[in-house]
Amino acid sequence: MMKANYDLISQQWIEIRKELPTPDKVLFNEFIHCLPLNSRILDLGCGTGIPIDQLMIKHGFQVLGVDGSEKLLQSARSLLPQAQFIHAKLETYDIGSIYQGIIIWDCLFHIPREHHEEILRKVYNALDKGGVAIISSGGSKENIPAFTGTMFDVEFYYDAYPVDELVNLCRQIGFSILKQKLVNKLDGIRDKGRLGLLLIKE
Repeated sequence: MMKANYDLISQQWIEIRKELPTPDKVLFNEFIHCLPLNSRILDLGCGTGIPIDQLMIKHGFQVLGVDGSEKLLQSARSLLPQAQFIHAKLETYDIGSIYQGIIIWDCLFHIPREHHEEILRKVYNALDKGGVAIISSGGSKENIPAFTGTMFDVEFYYDAYPVDELVNLCRQIGFSILKQKLVNKLDGIRDKGRLGLLLIKE
């Protein structure tokens, strides 16, 4: 299960999550350029929909967001009435449609890694041929055991495959890697880094 209760920090999260960091923006621009007009987009772990779903809507895409935090979804529904939002856990959510683009950004690492393969397979199966997924995960090359950190004094769980293992897993599932980028680097202390991947179902 996702071990991150964003309901407890919803107000603080809404205040700080207004823009993507520049390296994330660059990767999302590449994602957008891969998508046909009027694409259907699924955002798993969408939060308030700001800024990612807001950006998708601006480009004329149809957006469905899924998140486990009801409080963040309340904000999403009021801020982005053009999109649809569903309250569900990523691990158990059954993707019932086909999409041209799927997003899993800054949420996979709150779920124990034993669920990651199943989630990524669901994503692969729900993508149209030529469809693109953008995902982020932990940025360490080393195998770091699951750990907890705090955000606004609330404990959050983190777990991720080492970079090469995740990339190999994506290839085994059937994805081709369009782009692999460390969107933020390890600092050797608290920050274990973040990997951004742009994946295509050819």
